[in-house]
Order: sequence, then structure tokens, then C-alpha cells
Amino acid sequence: MSKNNFMHKTKYEGVYYKELLSVIGQVPDLSYYVIYRSDGKQKKKSVGKKSQRMTATKANQIRNDILYEIKYGINSHTQKNLTLQYLTTKWHEDKKDTLKAVKEEYQRVINHFSFLLTKNIEDINTKDIEKVYSTMLEKGITEQTFQKVYSMFKRVVNHAIASDYIQSGPIIRFNRKIKNNKITETYSDEMIEDYLKVIDNYEDQIIAKIVKLIYTTGMRRAEPLKIKWKHYSFVNSTVKIVDAKSGHDEIYYLSNNAKSIIESQKGLSKEYIFEQRPGVPIGKSRLSYHAVKMKLKAGLPDEYRPLHSLRHHFGTVLARNGLNAFQIQKTMTHKDIKTTQRYIDLSNKDIIDDLNKIEQKQSKI
Repeated sequence: MSKNNFMHKTKYEGVYYKELLSVIGQVPDLSYYVIYRSDGKQKKKSVGKKSQRMTATKANQIRNDILYEIKYGINSHTQKNLTLQYLTTKWHEDKKDTLKAVKEEYQRVINHFSFLLTKNIEDINTKDIEKVYSTMLEKGITEQTFQKVYSMFKRVVNHAIASDYIQSGPIIRFNRKIKNNKITETYSDEMIEDYLKVIDNYEDQIIAKIVKLIYTTGMRRAEPLKIKWKHYSFVNSTVKIVDAKSGHDEIYYLSNNAKSIIESQKGLSKEYIFEQRPGVPIGKSRLSYHAVKMKLKAGLPDEYRPLHSLRHHFGTVLARNGLNAFQIQKTMTHKDIKTTQRYIDLSNKDIIDDLNKIEQKQSKI
């Protein structure tokens, strides 16, 4: 018998518990319930007690399985009906509170594996993965992005095995060697000069300032939008990016030019350095829209990304000016030194190219 008829909410939608009567001095047991709609009616189901090792998380899993069966007319725990979409959703639900990039990775699988979503996970084969690969390349998507999507697919499979949904994953022999992620968006002096002229004369000057800040700091494209005044230090020449791509806070070091860009915003914004109205930062879509317009005005190659290419350029400049890999890694907040090494490799190539140019000039003497 329950201590009272009041059901307490848990952090999960549709999952509740009641406290049960207990001997005085003992911790009361909990009885978990799930509430859902079926055939237009609200239904309540008891799913177990805490003393039986039931938890809110397990109750939520049961509720999700019930909803899945209602929606698709199949039992989600029936081996033959474990689709890629179902298992990807399960991975997303289990990891979304612990991993920052889960939503982005989940969406990648949903987008690029769309024609495989209703397929039994164990029926997915090498030809299916080859089709995903070729389709992505036909759309102009890089091999590196495919590699990320394919790695995400494998994580979904491994999670399904670890969660006892399946005993083993599909047998896939996709051995295509992915090319190294080389830096290809390099700027000549003339190209960067033309780009900077467009930025300086652009009609939306707050966007122009953001782009110039990326150019002078190597920030990732959305990071300037997150900066608050309280995270900027003129004395220390730093800004802190809260909850950065790495999953924790990152520090960027500011040159005098970068500081002057930020200082020019004083009195123009309240909480964030770049705001569209008091307390509201500039939106990503607005930045992206104008960045593309700047790129077109500057006549940059089609394959150049208007903002991220500036980050690449910044890293290349650091390498050309003699900074070592660890200095560049810290300056650009790279998580993996292998990412930084790309800029060092490119800098070495520049040296060889310069030597060859000198040799050609000498041969004409």
C-alpha cells in the first residue's frame, strides 16, 4: 500500500514513482510507474520497485520501448526488428547527458544513413556502406566527414552490443583507405589581401568584426558568438570560450589587433561582446549568411569555407613564423597534436617550394 497517492516526477518524461509504507526508521521503498498514450487514451503501468532494482532510468527505457512498439507495431527487443534508427536513438538517449557532441553525431547518422534507418542492424553490409560513401562524395562531402559518420555508425553498433541488444555487429569489410586530412584552404598574400578589403568595407560591420576576430585569433567559426564580457581580460590578453568543442573551457590568447576589435564593442553590447539586441548574441545563421556573401565578393574558390579557412590560414601563419607544434596546439586549442601536425607539414612544404623557386632563379643566371 502506498504511503500516499501522490506520484512524484522523475527527470524523465512520463516516469513517476510513489513512496511505499515502511517500518518506522527504515527508508521507504519506491514503486515506479510509466504513463503514456495509446489509442487516444492515457495509460499507466507499474514497472517495478526500487527493492527489485528498478530505477528511473530503467523505467524510462521500458516506457521508450512501449512507445516504440505503439508507433511501429513491433517489439523493440525482438532481434529481427532492431533497426539502425532505433539503435541510434538508443545510443543518443544514453549518451546525451555525458557527451557534448552527441546531438551533432546523432544527426550525422540520421542524415547520411537515411536509406538504411529502417534496416535491421545485422542486415547492413559492405555494399550499404560503399553506397553511403559514394553518395556522400557525389554530394561534395569530404572523405573526412564520411570517416566521422562511419566511426559514429560503429559506435552505435558497439553500444548495441554492450547494451545486450545484439550479440554481434554486422560483418562489414570496408577497407578503403581514407586520405589524410590535409590543409587545402591556403591563402596567397593576394587572396588574403582581397578578402580583408571586402571585410573592412562590408556593410554589416558587426559581422565584419567577428570575421576579423576569427582571422586574428584562429577561433572556430561560432566561438566569437559565445564570448561574454566577463570572459574577456584586457590585462591578460585572453578570452575564455565556455564549453568549447573539446567539452571544457578553452583560453584564446589575443594579439593587440584582436583586443582592439573587442574593445571597439565597448558600449555597444551588454552581456555578450557581439549582440543583435541586449543580452542576445549574434546568431550563427546571420554570421554564416554574411560570411558566404563576403567569400563571393572576395572571389574565393568554391571549395573554400569562408570562416574555417581563416582558422586554417591562422594556423599556417603560426607554423611559417616558427612556432612549434605544442605552441600551435595551445594557441589553436587543438585536442589532438595530430591535428596540429598538419600545419607543420604544410609549413615544411612551403620551405621546399621556396627552395625550388630559388633554384629555378639560380639556373637562369
